[in-house]
Amino acid sequence: MTWTAVRKHYDKLLDRYKLKLFRDLVPQHIEQFHQGSAAAADQLAFSLSLMLIARGPAFVRRELEPLKHILPQSVTAYTRDCTGNYTLSAMLLEYANATNIFEIVGITVPPEVLALFRPLLVRVGTDHDDMPASHWTKALVSLALGERLGWIAIAGFLPTQDVPFVPQATFEFNMQGLISHLGGAVLAGATLDDVLPAWHQFMVVAITLMDVGQVDEQVILWVARVVFHHIGKEPLGTVGNRIFEEINNLVAAEA
Repeated sequence: MTWTAVRKHYDKLLDRYKLKLFRDLVPQHIEQFHQGSAAAADQLAFSLSLMLIARGPAFVRRELEPLKHILPQSVTAYTRDCTGNYTLSAMLLEYANATNIFEIVGITVPPEVLALFRPLLVRVGTDHDDMPASHWTKALVSLALGERLGWIAIAGFLPTQDVPFVPQATFEFNMQGLISHLGGAVLAGATLDDVLPAWHQFMVVAITLMDVGQVDEQVILWVARVVFHHIGKEPLGTVGNRIFEEINNLVAAEA
């Protein structure tokens, strides 16, 4: 599989039914918003990620225009029902993923919306063997929110251990190594140049990792957010452009 093939496949999915289905469901999402339901922001992330990878952030912004106001109320409604100490399902990450996509394509979301997830992340039950993509997503969301206990064990360290950082290291197919590298970079105050080699190599191998179910589109979007915004200090709303440009370069290299 190549990025060229992935783009073509996503384009076909969007043309055949995904885009029409997304648009057909917009009135339902708006009605759920007016009802105060958390479901207003549910099941958005997958279709939006296909659009971003295949057609770019400007396309996603246009499709989200009628829904750009729904996140604060919907996320608040969902997280309100998460009180207690029980283990939470990975459904929490679906709402975090949607919030991430809104933000990285340049739609303004109040910062307190994503912050609602921070105290809940450590309670999300994920397993590397059963749900590897959700496992890595949990770590990346935790990195983005500064929730050390949500990513440190996934990176392979005890809560009080120092996390080493080697600038410009790469990790091929080792997702745990990449999580550790990004965590170490955040803690060390590293620069974008320090982590770009890891980013570029990750995007080359991401196709294979998706083929074997180790990562999904959301993992890619969160890695980009951590690399370019939280480490590189670039504006959050430009991260979607960075992803699209990287895939454009990879597609051109495959030609």
